[in-house]
Amino acid sequence: MKFSIQEQIEKMAKSGNRSTELIATFKDGYADNWSMAVRERFRAQLDIKSTPRIENEPDGKGKRQVKLWTQGPRIAFDKGHVFYDTPLGYEVWDEAIKHIKLACIIVDGKPNDLIKKKAGNELIEGFVVVEFLIPDIYKAKLIKQDEKKMSQNKFVEFLIRGN
Repeated sequence: MKFSIQEQIEKMAKSGNRSTELIATFKDGYADNWSMAVRERFRAQLDIKSTPRIENEPDGKGKRQVKLWTQGPRIAFDKGHVFYDTPLGYEVWDEAIKHIKLACIIVDGKPNDLIKKKAGNELIEGFVVVEFLIPDIYKAKLIKQDEKKMSQNKFVEFLIRGN
């Protein structure tokens, strides 16, 4: 990624164009090389969509429609979304809890939005309120460690890089 998440999202918002440079690529059902185990089912919340595009035929003698994954600026995590620091966190709970070091649950949120203007779009940053949880000493349940309010974009940075 050439830009920070914030810069990448603001650039897309201003231009109004979706990018083929994605925030996340997925491998084995999860965002590849992210600090938190973010499932593929969160593509929509990351504003990653399969988008039709027109490109030249390989022989250069025509055009064809293809579908490409594209990135947009409308990040939209919301209340109830839960993330663990390991894909094992999504397994049967009695086993999952043994592997979790950190979990987070969104308790409130508002998505990013765009206001279309003649001089370029304006990004209205949404937010999330996130509870951070850790296992108790018996590895029997998760307990609240902290709660923070942050922008949707900063939350994506947390999911990628961790603390």
